[in-house]
Amino acid sequence: MDPVHFSGKEILDMAVCIEENGLDFYRGAVKAVKGNELQELFTFLATEEVRHVDYFEGLKKLLDDSASYNVFDPYLEEESMYIKALADSNIFIDKDKGKDMASEIKSDDDALDWAIGFEKDSILFYTELLSMVRDKDRSLVRTIIAEEKKHIAKLTGFKTGKSH
Repeated sequence: MDPVHFSGKEILDMAVCIEENGLDFYRGAVKAVKGNELQELFTFLATEEVRHVDYFEGLKKLLDDSASYNVFDPYLEEESMYIKALADSNIFIDKDKGKDMASEIKSDDDALDWAIGFEKDSILFYTELLSMVRDKDRSLVRTIIAEEKKHIAKLTGFKTGKSH
């Protein structure tokens, strides 16, 4: 069986989907939370998601995915199944899941905890993809991870009171 390989373009397609669903979640969360400072944070993060989508779409235009794939390690098939499981369980991969989850927010703390969890899941997803992409695309995935880590820093700073 041929192992699955993800190109930089495929990674960016997944990233765009994650970011678009994140945008939907943050827009819905702005309406669901009560605290003005948290509304401002979620508004900021929604703006960041738009910026990330634009960034990732721009990167897709720069990629040359015409090169053939290299052979990876013998555990690639197992890793592919793991990545698929991560993608299937990641809330931001399925279209409209961000909106659905935002509609279920019960409190400001709830929204903040979900946002932190989603950002962590996204980082885990991208980190695991590092072993699945061609060498030339790994820096691209690392860039995506760095962008998502900025969201975690903002959210955890808010939760611990450092951003007030």
